[in-house]
Amino acid sequence: MNAAGTIQDLNDLHFFAQVIRHGGFTAAAKATGEAKAKLSKRVARLEKHLGVRLIERSTRSMRVTEVGREIYQQCQIIADGIEAAEAIVARSQSEVRGTVRVGCPPGLVQYMGSQVFADFMTRYPLVRLQLHLSNRRIALIAENFDVAIRAASQSDVDQSLTVRALDVSSRILLAAPSLLAQNAPASIDELDRFPTLSIGETVDRDHWELIGPDGETRIFSHHPRLSGGDLTTLRDAAVAGLGICYLPEETCAAELRSGELVQVLPEWHGPSTNIHLVFTTPRGLHPAVRAFIDHVVAAFSELHRRRVRPVPDSLAV
Repeated sequence: MNAAGTIQDLNDLHFFAQVIRHGGFTAAAKATGEAKAKLSKRVARLEKHLGVRLIERSTRSMRVTEVGREIYQQCQIIADGIEAAEAIVARSQSEVRGTVRVGCPPGLVQYMGSQVFADFMTRYPLVRLQLHLSNRRIALIAENFDVAIRAASQSDVDQSLTVRALDVSSRILLAAPSLLAQNAPASIDELDRFPTLSIGETVDRDHWELIGPDGETRIFSHHPRLSGGDLTTLRDAAVAGLGICYLPEETCAAELRSGELVQVLPEWHGPSTNIHLVFTTPRGLHPAVRAFIDHVVAAFSELHRRRVRPVPDSLAV
């Protein structure tokens, strides 16, 4: 391949990443100023060059394939490296100090680890961090927040905000081997023979949306024996054999490796969820806010490296 071809392929990767980052061709066209037809043509050419399908398209929606998600993660690593280099220059030109106001659901704090915030403040001793931990959706501009970390089935489409993708996630069914020892469920219909554990503080009846290997969607309705907003509590209850839980695999990676938990009906999983940062225009960001964004992006990159295999989370905001 000649040099020009190599540069063109990198441009195709860039356009593909923009489509995924903004959640579709139309949104990417608005955000980048490129024509929607051009973006579609570039992605199609990339797919032809690679010989794989990256995006499944329909008249009303699009779905990123597993290969597409993995290639997008590599695109993000390249982009992260470029932004990290720019951040180094910016930090050398302006002292990082001031207050950063951040909104984040408690479940996401548990997912990435609260140590992320402590590490940030240790690294930047002149920065004051104000954390608002709530499942309520924060209105950044109206409520005067600098950054929000969110998890949702679709990324934000507010054109006044910038979205930075962090992860793509889905939940899986998990249980202790002791609970399944006698007769493990062989189908969704057999789940009702077991007690369940659910995310939510006042859940009398819960509904789990599950997607099968052929794209079939099933809704499993049940009365959980235990419900709560703390993922660690639910995970520990599952390890104790108190019920089947429906949690992000990465939050239970250690228990899966040790065998304390096993996957139930492994061919079924939850819908994909986008974990992302939301902030105002990246140009002119306060150095402390930019440093926080870079820090969180790096933390999620580390989570990717530690993961046994890349299957992400579904946490409602």
